Amino acid sequence: MTQDEFDSLAIFVAVVEELRQEPFFSEDNHEKLGGEMAAVFCHPMFLKSAVLPFRKIWMSSERCAFQKGQGEGIRDLVFRVHPDKNLLKGYRYWFYDDFDKHLTTSFGYGWATESKHEIIDLWLNTQLAHTGPMNFPNPTKKKQFSLADFNTCDARIGREKFEFLFRSSIATVGHSYISFEEILAFPLFTKLRDEQGMKPSFEADVALKYNPYPDPKYKIHFDDVFWHLSRETMEDSFCRLLARQRFDALQHFLRPLFDKAKEAFNCVSKSETLDALLKEAQVTILSEKPDMMFKACFTKNTFLELGKRPRTVKIDVFEGRRVLFYNDSQSVLSDVYIEFLSALKKARRQQRQPDKW
Repeated sequence: MTQDEFDSLAIFVAVVEELRQEPFFSEDNHEKLGGEMAAVFCHPMFLKSAVLPFRKIWMSSERCAFQKGQGEGIRDLVFRVHPDKNLLKGYRYWFYDDFDKHLTTSFGYGWATESKHEIIDLWLNTQLAHTGPMNFPNPTKKKQFSLADFNTCDARIGREKFEFLFRSSIATVGHSYISFEEILAFPLFTKLRDEQGMKPSFEADVALKYNPYPDPKYKIHFDDVFWHLSRETMEDSFCRLLARQRFDALQHFLRPLFDKAKEAFNCVSKSETLDALLKEAQVTILSEKPDMMFKACFTKNTFLELGKRPRTVKIDVFEGRRVLFYNDSQSVLSDVYIEFLSALKKARRQQRQPDKW
């Protein structure tokens, strides 16, 4: 790898590390289309903040672009120089075939035939990164975007659905960038830096140093009054984290056991393991289905390790806090529980002390 290529990789790592810390890409962002297509979005300030680093990776003209129309993007660079070719074989499908397919395939909803690529380009080039008309060609349509294009799509698709398509597309692609950096790009960067002695040049070093989310070694603290996460009670943190997708199985397990969230919180706060929780809550573990009323039955996939196969949790819950675990569900849920407690403790360490009067 040349010094110039290493610098591009370093800048990519710096930008993705910024992207990863944007609230828009947080596990606590649960955007959705509700009943009658009513939309639930996070605040616009978080979307605008996330677009700044996202466009540096998205736009082919940027040095750290993931893909380039002509020439070698960061994706191609990493796959060319990465020394572990067996590892690359396992991820080529996800970061090439599957990624490109999801990016260029039509949504196919009837009311929206555009692709994620077209929707993202349309919004970035007429609303968030620029104001149209602009001379940025769409590589799919081979035409220029204008505000008229945006207005036509908005009228046909509908305001709520149109913005949801953009936000969900940004989220999907952004999380792919984050996964690629975590699994392949960052380990390659650290290997070249630590084992081969490569050092970022001035431009790349500045990009790494002046990330908007600074290294903890710098004495910089954010008064996060808008996001509110620095002023949570422990019970608030408990409920917020439990709503994250990777803890979905634990949430579905606790809800039928406890009538109120406070009861579940009190029990979890006393239990360092799932076994301790089961004992504290006086849960009876069954070996077969009893002749009594169901309270809940669910099957959930968990993704605790990035790039690993999902693990399945299948559980039946009956009256009287009786539980039937299928296969290795109890073991999997135990791992989910440990991961949840770790996230909860981390969240509590980030809390700001109340202002003194």
